[in-house]
Formats: sequence, structure tokens, C-alpha cells
Amino acid sequence: MATSDYVEANTPKKGELRDNSDVAVLEHTPSVISKDTAAHAKSNGKLVSLSDLLSFADDKDHLLMAAGTIGALAAGMAQPLQIVLIGDVLNGLNPTDSSSSIVGKVDDAVLNYVYVAVVAMLAGFLQVACWSTTASRQVKRIRGAYVRSIVTKEMGWFDVNEPMQLSTRIVEAALMIQEGMGRKIGDGLHSLSMALTGIAIGLIKGWEMALILMTLMPFVAFTAFLSMKVMTKATQTGIEAYGQAGAIAQESLSNVRTVHTFNACQHFIDKYKRALDSATRAGISKGFAVGWGTGLMFFTMLCTYAAGMFYGAYKVANDQLDGDKCTGSGCYDGGRVVVVFAAVLTGSMAIGQAAPSVEALVAARAAAYDVFQTIRRASLIDPLSDEGKILDKMSGEIVIKNVSFAYPSRPDAQVCSNYSLTIRAGETVALVGPSGSGKSTIVSLLERFYDPLSGVVSIDGVDVRDLNVKWLRQQIGLVNQEPILFPTTIKENIRHGAPSASDEQVMQAARMSNAFDFIEALPQGFNTEVGERGTQLSGGQKQRIAIARAIVKNPPILLLDEATSALDTESEYIVQKSLDRLLAASRRTTIVIAHRLSTIRNADRIAVHENGSIVEIGSHDELMKIPDGHYRKLVELQSPSIEVDDESTVSNGPRTLVQDTTTGSLTIADNKFVSTAGEDTTSPSSNVLSRVRKMASPEWIFLFGGGLGAILNAGVFPAWGVMMAKITVLFFDYSKTEHEMVRDARYWSLGFVALGVVFGLSKVLQHYCFAVASERLIARVRLAAYSAMLRQDIGWFDKPENASGALLARLSSDATTLLALTSESLNRLLVNVTTLVIVFAVCFYFSWQMTLILLAVAPLLTISSFMVNMSVADGDSTSKKNNDADVSAGALLTTAIDSIRTVASLGMEKELSSKYIELLEVSKQTDTRGGLVAGAAFGFSLGMMLLVAALLFYVSSRWISHGTITFEDMFAVLMVFSLSSFSIGSAAQGATDPKKAQQSAENIFEIIDRVPPIDALSTDGKLFSSVNGSLEFRDVQFAYPSRLGAQIYNGYNLTIAPGQTVALVGASGCGKSTAIALLERFYDPHTGSVSLDGVDLRQLSLPWLRDRISLVSQEPVLFAGTIAENIALGKPGATREEITQAAQDASSLDFIRNLPDGFDTNVGDRGGHISGGQKQRIALARAIVRDPDILLLDEATSALDNESERIVQSSLNRLLKLKQRTTIIVAHRLSTIRNADLIAVTEQGAVVEIGTHDELVQLPEGRYKQLLARQANQS
Repeated sequence: MATSDYVEANTPKKGELRDNSDVAVLEHTPSVISKDTAAHAKSNGKLVSLSDLLSFADDKDHLLMAAGTIGALAAGMAQPLQIVLIGDVLNGLNPTDSSSSIVGKVDDAVLNYVYVAVVAMLAGFLQVACWSTTASRQVKRIRGAYVRSIVTKEMGWFDVNEPMQLSTRIVEAALMIQEGMGRKIGDGLHSLSMALTGIAIGLIKGWEMALILMTLMPFVAFTAFLSMKVMTKATQTGIEAYGQAGAIAQESLSNVRTVHTFNACQHFIDKYKRALDSATRAGISKGFAVGWGTGLMFFTMLCTYAAGMFYGAYKVANDQLDGDKCTGSGCYDGGRVVVVFAAVLTGSMAIGQAAPSVEALVAARAAAYDVFQTIRRASLIDPLSDEGKILDKMSGEIVIKNVSFAYPSRPDAQVCSNYSLTIRAGETVALVGPSGSGKSTIVSLLERFYDPLSGVVSIDGVDVRDLNVKWLRQQIGLVNQEPILFPTTIKENIRHGAPSASDEQVMQAARMSNAFDFIEALPQGFNTEVGERGTQLSGGQKQRIAIARAIVKNPPILLLDEATSALDTESEYIVQKSLDRLLAASRRTTIVIAHRLSTIRNADRIAVHENGSIVEIGSHDELMKIPDGHYRKLVELQSPSIEVDDESTVSNGPRTLVQDTTTGSLTIADNKFVSTAGEDTTSPSSNVLSRVRKMASPEWIFLFGGGLGAILNAGVFPAWGVMMAKITVLFFDYSKTEHEMVRDARYWSLGFVALGVVFGLSKVLQHYCFAVASERLIARVRLAAYSAMLRQDIGWFDKPENASGALLARLSSDATTLLALTSESLNRLLVNVTTLVIVFAVCFYFSWQMTLILLAVAPLLTISSFMVNMSVADGDSTSKKNNDADVSAGALLTTAIDSIRTVASLGMEKELSSKYIELLEVSKQTDTRGGLVAGAAFGFSLGMMLLVAALLFYVSSRWISHGTITFEDMFAVLMVFSLSSFSIGSAAQGATDPKKAQQSAENIFEIIDRVPPIDALSTDGKLFSSVNGSLEFRDVQFAYPSRLGAQIYNGYNLTIAPGQTVALVGASGCGKSTAIALLERFYDPHTGSVSLDGVDLRQLSLPWLRDRISLVSQEPVLFAGTIAENIALGKPGATREEITQAAQDASSLDFIRNLPDGFDTNVGDRGGHISGGQKQRIALARAIVRDPDILLLDEATSALDNESERIVQSSLNRLLKLKQRTTIIVAHRLSTIRNADLIAVTEQGAVVEIGTHDELVQLPEGRYKQLLARQANQS
């Protein structure tokens, strides 16, 4: 994949785009992070600024952010202001005062405490409510802008980026952005206010001591900087790794039939696991960085306090002891030292508390980088732009003059070179030539999917680059070789061609495309859901709906890129006549790309292409008169006498005589089938919590280590409080000598250094171990869920709720959210419980009276903590609804990206982005309500802490005045309680809503527990030492699980002898491809049996069975990677020699070797970097390389040009001779199967004629004979 150069077109608007500072030629994040890439990312500082992060705010958001900022700053000031009040209390509690003086002074301070508590409650509410609400609003806009930007990008951007990663990236990034820009910004401002206020108070009360305490602050800042850099790199690496994992999951889940066909489930599971391993390592690195960064900060902080306390003791001893009673304003006494020390302590602790906010904010800025780059990178061809001319009327004259072009993904391989072609208005011109000769490129240039490197493409004399893009595409109807339908009803799919079309117009378009009858025969008619990418319909049915979609548009220009290639003979004849009538009635300009020359002989002119240029042009008759002409050779190659190899396919099996099997005629029967193919057999989970923790059990040693670190961490704060009490009492003990005070201060200072070491190590242990446990659990859950998805039967994937986009959203969000049930909850539980136990034990030791007061108010503190934990996220019964809406939005985005060319052609960009935003808006009301509840809970918690402290002072002042407790006892209880509340508050930050986590766990286990009736990974069943290859369908009745009312088979019978080549022919939708689906065990018959060598397929090992079969489908599916990797998918471990031989047998070796990178050429997403014919030949090589016992060819040569088809057909014939393999061919083109041992004519779900070609043509009024005659007439 290209990672640097983008082939930029010399468009008229190119200069304007360059003036836009947001435009980048290419923003591409490599899927694998190398050292060079990491260094590049570091040098570029891949972070958005804070102003950029908040740039999606509107006026209401600015108001919310202002109110939230004021609230956060005010709430942050509450704690330092409390220090001033503590100073007043300490002075009031001076043992030398009288009892009445103690009570009076303390009561005044307590009243001020109440005032501060009330303000803190209101401020805390504003902080959380406003920031939570605005974050939700802004992230929705970011997601909407991202989707709008994605769907409007030019096709070249998709060619050089990884489309499969795009939908995953926004899901992962949005979670991080919302976390970082919501409560975490409020928490960060809160901490900043607390830090600045505390330090300011310290400087005002005693600047000398405050400066001593602040001496080591640069070291604290430096450790924070180092931690932030490591976190940034780890966050970026994690996002990119998860994006790569998401791309793997998306391409496999959206092409699950191909994955199952080649037993590639384990191949993709292994690839997914490797991507998850990379993400896991990044997450662990991030956890370690947070641990050592926070630990080092607190260690440095405690060392600072040790120095400050020692200095404070020295000043008190110097000013107050040994007869030196200093009374000036600059003198230090115990009260001043405590206020300065506590103020700077509070400010410094606030810096440490800001670490989670900084971490989240850095992660949000890093996650936003790629998202914002994508949003702000202007599309070089913007379909929603108002710029460009709109003609009053389009006649349809097309002039292509001296055009040169190369795809952005392969800039060195020119597809068109000095290409010129003029098409008169209303003229029908056919483009013919070998695959890869540039025919489809002309369609892409006309649609402005790309712009030429040089030359001009004009319509009605106007350069298409000067026309309004949306208007231009509205004037063009396009039907592609591989029709793309959207997961909605047939009616809506047709109406995508013209959104304002009436139901009658939709039905008329269906009639004209010969789709009306089969649509009306479906139980739901035009309201039938087509499934993801139209999987509920046959290839021919999909193509006819795509043609109807183009017809309803009634465009001046019609582009048909192999539009009838998937149709059976009769349907093609009828559709072709309909298209001819349509063209004759309106004289619209039409470009037809075709390999089947019989469909274009009536074109006004035919342009023959070779190597990106036109080598011949003229009418059919004119070109046939050219001796040794290119066109004439193509026609002769396609004529029956030349096209079909006269050698019969070798067959040792007996030939079945003509027989009448009309007993299986199709009826829409009233009898209902009982199908297990689509039924969930989910094992109920009685205890989701225990199951999640069981999945985390392999990391028990890390959970133990993290728990030990959490316990040590929890014990640090009570110990800190005791030491603070001891040193504070020392400052007031004027009975000591100067030497004794300095000696005791030295002792406690060294104790703080030791405490810093313990705290630093415990932080590293806690964060690193919990990161290991968390990241490995996420990876394990994602891998288990992904593996469970891949192993499901195809019927399960047919359900709309199991579309690949929805499944991908579950993998992205649910696996992360359920962490709240394991390491996150364990961390909070251990910190909170351990802290509370130690707090009350220490408090009981110093004063049981004050501890009883604490126990009395403990329920209020518990309720406060509970409210904070429960209201962090949605916290109500609508969380599932919101989750479902996000999943639906993710599925919609995946569909849009997956079908981006069709989206662009139909002008659906605005519709899809609006629908995406509409889905996101479902949770808007709930998010607002959740923010208000969370704000109320946080404000209540904040105020409650201050009120409890006020109550303690109020009561303790009376007990001290009566001699019940001592000043030291009171202060020890106070400091232990106050400092420990920091620990509890920090543990509560960032908690995930338990209800949401529970719902996520249920979603995940619902998938993991489902036991599929056809398990793609199960090895149960019989194995044969060798396979003869006899196949039998006996009395098979079948209907697709998603359409049980539409019976496909009703008593289908067919016997195939070992080594026979049997061709299935008939109209689209008659059940030919269903036979292949049953042989591959995509589905099982409802009644009857399908057997191999006399054994029911259901009794055989499924992986073993599929290893014996190779399938080449009508629509070839290639996966992102090299050509060699795609071919080797057919045989894991295949050598390069085997791959090369398979390519040669599939007539693809020459074109592969002509590519710049040969077998190492990246085929792009879904093989988008190569032509349709080239894709089919690679798919054929993939089937050949495994040397199967049974070969299934479902229109395997329909996408090939004439010469390639002849060569491939000869290769297939040789292949069949080399080994006695049973072969089933599904074909519309009867000339390709006349040498088959048997030809089975299928009609309405039953075999109505069977025999050899010669036998069937002897039947009077035979169906095969009629089909053959119809196709001969077309030739």
C-alpha cells in the first residue's frame, strides 16, 4: 500500500485547494508502527491543540464550557480555602487559650466551612454537568463531520488509505475524545485551580517556606512531561493497532462466505490476534508510563515536603524556642507553618490528581489527530460542494481528449496514455478489449471518481472538472459489473436511483429490468429486505435491481459496465430489449462495456481497447470488414465453433439418460419449514460478573500484583495523615528545645522520603499489573467474540442485526466497556475498602469519640461515593438503547465505506451522513440527563466532605475544651480523614457505568455462547482417507432462513457420479447457486439429504469437507494483501512455485509479472486495485492451488474478456483431465458447458431436464433447446 505519494490531478481548482491550510495531499496512518514511523510521529507531535479539540463547539457549548469552567475553578478553590479555615481552627485550638475562647473561634470557622461547602456543591454540579453534556454534544458533531468527510472523499483517497480501518478508527477515537474532553477537562481545571490557589496561599502566608517546598516542582513537571510523551506514543500505537484489527475483522465478516469456503477462519483469527497483540503491548506500555510517571511525581513531591517540613521546624525553633519569642509579621509559628505547608501540600497533591485528566486529555488529543486530519483534508472532488457549473440541459456529447491516467495506488502503471474518444449526443458506444485495458477507467473518469493526470474529459463542451460534481453524477446512470445493494428493502434500493420517485415509477423500473415478476413472487414483495450487500438475492436478481435503480433515474447518460453479465440467457435477452427500447425512446448517450460481444453488436460504434488506447473504432459491420482486425478476432474467438474446445471433458463416470423430474416444481407452499439454521441456541448466563472474572483469571498473578499495589497505595494516605499530624503537633510543642525540634523534624522528614519510595513503587506495581490484566482481558474477549462470530453459520449472518458493521461496533465498544466488571472495579474496591479500613482503625486508635462521629456520617459518605460511581455515564435503563443506536450508526458507516463507489455514483453522501447523525441523536436526551445526575452527585460528594470536616471541628472543639481528647488526637483524625478522601476520590474518577458494562458483557456472551447449527470451526464428524467424488441430492426441500416463505427446493433430486462434470443451467433465482451453498454447507436442507460418497454431509467433518472443495464464485472476493497471499489462502503454506503454477493454470501469470511488484502487488480493499477480470483469474488460481477433489464454478468465467475466457476455459479443461475431480459448473453462457458430462436444467427449484448436450438438443420443445436457441439468436 502506498504511504506517501498521491497522484494529484491538475484540476482547475487545484490552486484554490492548495490555499487551504487544512488540505493535505495525503494523511495516512500506517497500519504497522515501525521505529521510523514512531520517530516521525514524535517529531511531528501527533496531537491536536486543546483549541482544536474543542473547535466543534457551538454557542450553547461555549456557554456550557464557560459555566463548567467557572464551576471547576470555584470547586477547585474550596479545598485550599479550607486550609485558611484550618489555620483559624488551629489558632483557636491553641492549648494556651481559655475554653470559651476555643469554642468561639472554632464556631466562627465552622460557619465559614458551611458557606464554602454550599458554594462547592453548586460549583461541583456545574463542573461535571456542563462538561459532560458539552462533551457528548461535541463528539456527536465530530463523528458526524468525520462521516461526512469520509463519504465525500475522492476515490483516490480510498485507494491509498485503508478503508477497512476507517469505521473502527472513529469508534475507538470517539470514546477517547469524549472521555478526554468531558469530565476529565473539568477535573483537570478543578485540579489546576486547587494547585494555583494552594500555592498562592502558601506564598502569601510564608513565601520563604513555600519557595523551599516548590524547589523540586520542576522535577515534578519533568516527570509529568516524560510520562505524557510515552502515553502519547502508546495511545497512537494502540489506536493504529486496533484500527488494523478492525480492518481484519471487517473484511472477513463482510466476506464470510469466502472465508468459510477456504476454511480461512483460523487464518483470520491468527491475523486478528497478531493485531490485538500489538494493541495489548501498547496498552501495557501506556499503563507502565502512567504508573512510573505518577509514582515519580509523588515521590518528588514527598521529597519536597520533607525538605519543607525540616525547614519549617528550623524556622519555628529559631523564632519561638529557647527564649526567642518572635512577634513580627515575618515570624514563623506553628499555625503559619501548618497553613503554608498544608496549602502547598494541597496544591501539589492537586498536580498529582491531575494525572488521570492529563492522561485522558493527551489520549483524546492523540486520538483526535487522525480524525481531525481526515475531517479537515478537503476532498479534491467534493460531491457536496456548491461550486461548479450547472447546465440548463445536458445533451450528452462526450469528448475525451489526450487523457493520461494512473491510479493513485500505482502511479507508475499508466492505465490510459494519450487516450482520445468522441461520443455524439444520443450515441451508443461500446468499449471492448482485454481485462485491464482501461475500459472501466473511462467510466470512473466520466463519473469524476478520479481526474486525469493530463488531458480533458468534457461533456457538452464543458470540462467535467468545471461542472458541479453532484449535478454531474445526477445526470449519469451507472450499472457496475458487481452490483452493490444496501441493507434495506428492494423498493428503497431502487429508489436510491431517484429519491423522489413514486412507488409506481419504482415498479415500472422493475418491469423494464425484468425484475418485477421475481420481486412480486417474494413473500414481502418490494418490501423484502435484501440483506448485507444483497446476499439474500441471487447474482442475477441483484443485477436486475441495480439496472432498475439506474432506469428509475432516467439519466441523459447511461454507463453499463458489464451490466448484463450476471443474467441468465432469457433475462439477458429481455433486459437487453428493454434497454434497447429505453435508448431508442430517449436517445440518451450510452457507454456499454462488455466482454460478451453479442450484447453490443447493435451499438452505433464499438471502440476496441488495448493497453490503455483505442486501436480500432467503428460499427460492428465496419470492424468486421477489417482483415485481421482486433475486433474481428475477438468475435471469431467468441463464436461457438471457435470458443468451445472440441475435445470432450474426460469422464469415467456413467452418463445419465434424459429423465423427467418435474415432480419438484416450485410453489410458495403454505406448509412452514422448521429451520434451525437461523435460530439462536444461546447458553443462558446466570452470572455475567463471575464469567467475566473467570476470563480474567489467567492474569491472576497480575491482578494480585495490581491489588497489592492498590492496597499499598491506599495505605500511603492514612500513613501520610498520621505523619502530618505528628509534625504539626511538633510545630506547636514550644516546650522542646531548638535541638530537639530539629532532631524530631529530621526523623519525620526521612519518614516522608521513605513513604515516597513506597508510594512510587506501589503506583508502578498497581498501574502496570492492572494494565497487563486489563489489556489482555480486552484482547481475550475480543478474540473470543471474533472467533465466535466467524464460526457462525451463514444463516446467522443473513440477519440484519448481524451485519458486519454492527458486529464490528460490538467488538470495538463492548469489549472495552466490560472492564468495569474486572480490573477497574477491583482497583476501586481495593483502594476504597482498604483506605476505609485503615482510616477507621487509625482513627479509633487516636480518638474513638471522633471515630464514632465519622461512623455516624459514614452512610452519607457512602451514598455520596455510590452516587458518583453510578452516575459517571448514562446510569439508567436507556443505556442499551443508546448502545444499539451506536451499533446501528457503526453498521451504517461500514456499509457506506464498503460501497463507497456506489454511494458516490448515486449521490447518497448527504443522505447517509444525515442518517448517521440521526442515529447518534437517539442518545442526546439521555446523555444530558446523565450529565445532570452526575453533576448533582459530584457536587453533593464535594460539599459533604467539607460539612463532615466542619462537624468534626465543631464537636472536637468542645471535647478539647473539656479535656476529653487532646489536640494531637483531633488533628491526627482530621489529617488521616482528609488525606484519605483524596485516595477515595481519585479511585472514583473515570469509573464506567456498571449497568452499561453489564449490558456490554451480556452482548458479548450472547455471541460467544451461541452454538451454531453449522460450526465452521468444529472438527467433529467423519473423515475419508480418499474421496471418490460422488454427489447426491435426494428429496431436498429448502428455503433460506431469512425467507422461509419463499421455498427454493421442493423435492430436488440430482445424482453426480465420481469425476463427472455437471453443468447447472436455468433462469436466475431457480436454485443453481443454492446447490453450491448446500454442498459447501453454508446451509443444511430442511428435509432430504445432500451426500458425498454415500454419506450425508451433516455427518462429515466440516473443515475436512471444505478442504476437499474449491469454489470460484460469480463475484470474486479478494482480501487486502498481496496477490501471492490471496492465492495462498487456498492452500496455507503453499510454496511460491505452487502459487506461480496455479497462476499459470489460471492464465494470470503474464499480467501478474507485468505489474511493477509482481506477486507482491497489493490488490487493495476487495481487490480494488486490479480489474474485474484480473480478480477472477486470481480467484481461480486460489481455487486451483489447493488441488481439490470437487470443483465448483459459479459463473467462474463471466467476468473475463473473450480471449481470457477461452484461455481459462482451456486451462480448466486441462485441469479436469489431469485429475478425476467432480466438477459442478453454474453457467448462463451455454457455449462454455456443452462438453459437460451432464447438463441439468433447473426450473423453479427442480431439475426438469438432464443429459448431455447432444441428448438435450434432441428433445422436442426441450427447455435446454429453447435456451440454446435464444442465445444463438443473440449471437
